[in-house]
Amino acid sequence: MRKTFLIVIFILLIKGTSYSQSVSNMQMLGNVNEFTAGGTPTGWHYSACWGYAAGGREYAIIGHYAGTTVYDITNPGNIVNSGTVAGPGSFYNYREMKTYSHYLYIVSEGGSGVQIVDLQYLPDSLHLIQNYTFAGYTKSHTISQEGRYLYSNGGNYNNGGVFILDLLDPENPVKRGQWGTRYIHDCFVRNDTIYGAAISSGFMVFLDATNKDNITLIREFTYPSAVTHNAWTNGDRTVLVTTDEGGTNHAKLWDISDFSNQVQLAEIIPYDGASMVHNAYIKGDSLYLAHYRAGVIVYNIQNPSQPVEVGHYDTYPGPNSTAYQGCWNVYPFLPSGNIVASDIVTGLYVLKVGTKTSISSGSTESADNYTLSQNYPNPFNPLTSITYHLPRQEFVKITVTDELGRQIATLVNEVQQKGSYSAEFKADGLSSGVYFYTISAGKFVSTKKMVLTK
Repeated sequence: MRKTFLIVIFILLIKGTSYSQSVSNMQMLGNVNEFTAGGTPTGWHYSACWGYAAGGREYAIIGHYAGTTVYDITNPGNIVNSGTVAGPGSFYNYREMKTYSHYLYIVSEGGSGVQIVDLQYLPDSLHLIQNYTFAGYTKSHTISQEGRYLYSNGGNYNNGGVFILDLLDPENPVKRGQWGTRYIHDCFVRNDTIYGAAISSGFMVFLDATNKDNITLIREFTYPSAVTHNAWTNGDRTVLVTTDEGGTNHAKLWDISDFSNQVQLAEIIPYDGASMVHNAYIKGDSLYLAHYRAGVIVYNIQNPSQPVEVGHYDTYPGPNSTAYQGCWNVYPFLPSGNIVASDIVTGLYVLKVGTKTSISSGSTESADNYTLSQNYPNPFNPLTSITYHLPRQEFVKITVTDELGRQIATLVNEVQQKGSYSAEFKADGLSSGVYFYTISAGKFVSTKKMVLTK
């Protein structure tokens, strides 16, 4: 069954108190909060999210107390429910998922092993293939994927360690190697190296999975107040991010270019100074954090020793603290650049950063020049992009004004590193006419005209 959800603006009231949610340089494109009737503890409804793209369409996947739902978010202002796969419940409604080919793989601490779902019939329907289990295994805390292999973490098999499932036949996995010296809460896998978060023992574990039948320990390390919840690396595996769900409650960036000796580069304290981090992902030179009660936070980590916040969107309407609530997960890998996020209370979000947080590696701009390009498309309705180039780090401000000089919007207002960027302007609610956009970056000031045609 497919349901259509229209986006409305609303005020959340909790116990008679109104809480404002902090937003900086990000915009919400859509939100769905359909599953609110259940969950454990009371008021906890949702868990992890992920994304999927096929056939020119984009989908958001979210776990909740009743199962897993796939939404068509190709048009984020008109989100469509493409179907739900029922699943077992658990305390905190744990449910995690990954995709491979046109299949979705779901795990839960409630049982059912790995639920295998065929996505090839989207956007019309989902087909549950089977609940995969084997002797001694019925549940996992998380699941990871690289190539045709799944990596199960934190389950009721192998001391809660990690084991590999081979997806040569995606509908009929085959168990391969395992490693269970430590409980692995979550892991990231790149180039046959497992970066395992051993949360209960406070270790970051590096494992060699080149031989899929024999996972071996490379090395491990710990650090003060370590409660290592998850980890991710940049593309060349020189920078590692870890998150501490407890201890300092912060994300940390590490230089692992010398794989035998990690060096801490930065400890990231969120804008609110109070909330606890949950999950982290790196895409290009951008770091995306699901930061519980502070929502989604995006950083530019071109210089990983000095991460710079690009923007944030608080999905949780209550007060900030280190308590569990708010944004569970974030998925920044959709082709459109849109970001999927899940909030324990308020559901699924589709978000967008106001500026591109990845520096363009293919820029043709001179490295010595500031530039402000003509917006595209022009004329436009209602969305247009404004690209610009910085030859060095500057504080950048981009504003939009009307013909009378009245300021309509501020698109950028932050320090940015050297590189090429794109800011989007959405003219919803504005009348047709001529508008102007102005960039101020150090001593560089430039203004251009654009035309809105409705």
